[in-house]
Amino acid sequence: MSDRILGNNDAASWEAIYQADDAGWDIGAAAPPFCDLLVAAPAWLRPGRMLVPGCGAGHDAAAFAAAGFAVTAMDFAPTAVRLTREKGIHVVESNFLQPPAALTGAFDYVLEHTCFCAIPVCDRPRYVAAARRVLKPGGLLIGLFYRFDPADVNGPPFALSEEDLRTAFEPEFEILELQSPARSHGKRQGRERFLRMRVTT
Repeated sequence: MSDRILGNNDAASWEAIYQADDAGWDIGAAAPPFCDLLVAAPAWLRPGRMLVPGCGAGHDAAAFAAAGFAVTAMDFAPTAVRLTREKGIHVVESNFLQPPAALTGAFDYVLEHTCFCAIPVCDRPRYVAAARRVLKPGGLLIGLFYRFDPADVNGPPFALSEEDLRTAFEPEFEILELQSPARSHGKRQGRERFLRMRVTT
């Protein structure tokens, strides 16, 4: 990924990556672990209102919408917004770290995929606060958190450890499930963790 977005969290920097056709995070389809989750259809995963922050081209959002979820996607890069809207998904053009007040308590789910690892490490508490803010009481944050490999500060994507995740999300969220997915895309195998977390009361 280009170093022009190193440490930045602004729409212009990310839009420049799209304009340079350098969106290396875009795998061109929904993430395999999410596809497997939808096929497995666990009892806890029932259609509801879902927010997909940092939605990119909208592949994950479209997969959950096709499965009956009422999906709202969010991104602040104009190209990402356009690509997602072209898939028929409702998109809010906004920075997830500053979600519109109208979205407070509006969602049953937040779906995470390569958004948390892309923000500066110092902004992780703002992500957690935003996720808690938009979820209903008892709402779930489900997602693929990337990347789990030797620590490195030269992101994005910024490396994570399981301890980093627990430090970031507890006690605002209760971690219900944390595991390596059986199937990931390409070189992401072994470098992702699937988490299911519930907002604490």
